[in-house]
Amino acid sequence: MTESYTIPLKQIFNKPKRGRAKKAIRAVKEFVKKHKRLEEKDVAVSKEVNEKIWANGMFGIPRKIEVELSKIEDKTFVFLKEGKELKEMEKQAKENKKDKKEAKKEEKDPEKEKEKARKLKEKRQKESDAEKAEFKRKQKE
Repeated sequence: MTESYTIPLKQIFNKPKRGRAKKAIRAVKEFVKKHKRLEEKDVAVSKEVNEKIWANGMFGIPRKIEVELSKIEDKTFVFLKEGKELKEMEKQAKENKKDKKEAKKEEKDPEKEKEKARKLKEKRQKESDAEKAEFKRKQKE
C-alpha cells in the first residue's frame, strides 16, 4: 500500500544557505512523521530521495519533491514517486510474505513431520534386519 504526497521544501529557503540539504532531509522526515502520526525512528528515507535533494549540492535543493510512502513491516519508507527502489522493495516484501507463509505451513503440520520420522525409522530398521539376515546366511555357508 503506497500513498503519494508532494512535500514542500519552500520553508527551508528562509534559513541560511549553509546545510540546507540536511535540513531538507529533516523536513521530509518531519512531514511524514506529522502526516502519518509516527515517531522519527519509524521513518526511513530512500537513497533516491536523498540523492535528489543533494543533486545540486548543499545549497541547491528543490522547492518541492514528489514522494510515495510505503509501509513495510514496522517502518514507513519514503521513495521517489516513480523510483526504482519502490518497485524493488515491493518485490522483496512479496517474496518475504511468501516465505513466511511457507514457513507457517511447515509449522502447522507437526503430524507430517512425525510421520516422516516414523517412516524413516522403519526403513532403517528394515535395512539393519536385512543386513543381519545376510550376515547369518554367509556364516552358515
